[in-house]
Amino acid sequence: MKHWILGFLIVFTSGSLLAMERGEVPFEWKQIGANYEYDPNFSFPDAESVELFESLLQVKSQLYFQTKNKDKEFHLYQYDLPTKKITPISWDKGRVLGWALCSGSVYVQTKQKLYAVSLDSFVIQKEYNLTSKSNGWKDFVCVKDKMFRSDKDQLEVLDVNSFEKISELPLPMKSVQRIIKHSDSEILLVSSFAGNTIQVFSLEEGTTTKEWKFPTNHRALFKMVSLGSDRFLIFDPITKIYGEWFFFDEHFFPIGDGLFMRSDEKAVRFSPIKSNLEYQLDLTSMSDIPESNFHVILPKKDTYAQELREESFYSPSTFSLDDFGNRTLTVKVPPMKEGESKVISVYRGKLTRYKIHWKLGPGLIVNREENESKHPNELRDDWFVKLEDPIVVTKRNELFQDKTSIKELLMETSQYVSSIPYKSGKFESAPNVIQKNNGGCTEHSYVTMSLLRGKGIPARLVWNYLPTETSIEMSFNHKYVEVWIDGYGWIPMEPLSPPKSKPGVTYARHLVFAVLPTPTHPKISGGDRLVQLTKDQLSLGKKIKMKLSILKQGEGETSEESLEIQPNQMRNRAIQSGEEVVVP
Repeated sequence: MKHWILGFLIVFTSGSLLAMERGEVPFEWKQIGANYEYDPNFSFPDAESVELFESLLQVKSQLYFQTKNKDKEFHLYQYDLPTKKITPISWDKGRVLGWALCSGSVYVQTKQKLYAVSLDSFVIQKEYNLTSKSNGWKDFVCVKDKMFRSDKDQLEVLDVNSFEKISELPLPMKSVQRIIKHSDSEILLVSSFAGNTIQVFSLEEGTTTKEWKFPTNHRALFKMVSLGSDRFLIFDPITKIYGEWFFFDEHFFPIGDGLFMRSDEKAVRFSPIKSNLEYQLDLTSMSDIPESNFHVILPKKDTYAQELREESFYSPSTFSLDDFGNRTLTVKVPPMKEGESKVISVYRGKLTRYKIHWKLGPGLIVNREENESKHPNELRDDWFVKLEDPIVVTKRNELFQDKTSIKELLMETSQYVSSIPYKSGKFESAPNVIQKNNGGCTEHSYVTMSLLRGKGIPARLVWNYLPTETSIEMSFNHKYVEVWIDGYGWIPMEPLSPPKSKPGVTYARHLVFAVLPTPTHPKISGGDRLVQLTKDQLSLGKKIKMKLSILKQGEGETSEESLEIQPNQMRNRAIQSGEEVVVP
């Protein structure tokens, strides 16, 4: 660097011609914002606290809490979400053991009576001689003209006007700790005993129709309310967890500054990491060499899970974009004397990487004829897939049988390939990997491509970096597969990083360098590297040492563990820190 001056002459912004690469479906990403802002330092007056198993009550934009002070006296408070104002509520009827919104009033249960109070002031409107069966908190909800009260392993059903018992419904889940109204026909049964489980219970059918897992602290789960069909709120003064969650494709996503939904509502991306990226090319000449040219593979610019902005490129250099959307910078280096060294900054950009979750519709059917006309290269047979090999055909028939749904085909493939044990391999073909039942990331990819290409689903290989966020360098260290689905575009099939067996879903926040129909990059002889002399100058390879370093420096990066840690240690530590990383 000290021997010459670097120039950054080519700068592209988000509005440039190359902002959307070839092969990507052009959809916008719209940010999902929270309804309210939340104060992380929220606390009750006089250091009062809430009990673990007691529910908060949500009425429009107000939350109601029962607190207890050090003298074991109970008080009620209203918290206004828009203004963040805490207001004490006058209440002298004893400890509240449950409450719910019923027929335009708040119903409050104490040990001896049930009270109907006004929404705004908690002034008592009516009182009923309905006693509580317990001295502790018991949730109840009102749905239409019925009240549902939890009673051990049953739901007691009462007429909301007369409070006469109508029936009892057996609960399908043991140890139900919360019941929450979700709609006019469904309630949620909540238990922290089996991994923060929520069962959707149909009041009409009297049975569970769905089961969800809520990814939050188990204590915070007791302070959850439903704000609608796709939005939930947790406001827990115990764990200091406050905020809203968005429900998409049977999963919960925290709403923050980095949750986005694709404009056609087929995918969400979330938990972004932003970094300043720099490519440094380190050259040392072993003898006098003439002017030389190097191909440097750049990251893809705009994909479903990564963006690059404020890019700058070394000059003199030539930028190129191939038919698959892969970007190459050809760097021209002046003659070098024997023993001379240079460190050249060839590229800079601001990188954002996301976790991605696609929602696949059940009605998607493979259209082989159309796929062959649009993506022949990604359906072609080759030495690494061997589409008609008897081992591959047998495995394909075993997995797929008569299935024609794309979602089913991808699910079966993901579950099978993710079950293949990881073992560093020798880039063996798909039938060999199936037969020996182990392989590295490349070999897992070959099996995925072989199974799906044989069913008419276009599949391509992805060169990428599987993150080690604690490292200041990135490298080409991993491969996975992308498949083409009409109306969606290219979606990931990642069997070696969480959640592994779900097509279109990966939480690893890869950095993608190239997507290829075969293992070989057209600009790199032999493949599996990001820099090389141009093909007409490969003879200079013995006269110059080269090393490409990809440096990152950013903010908001998580402390994910090093990939050198054993898988079981990494998993335990990662779960505790809210991340999941698996050694590929």
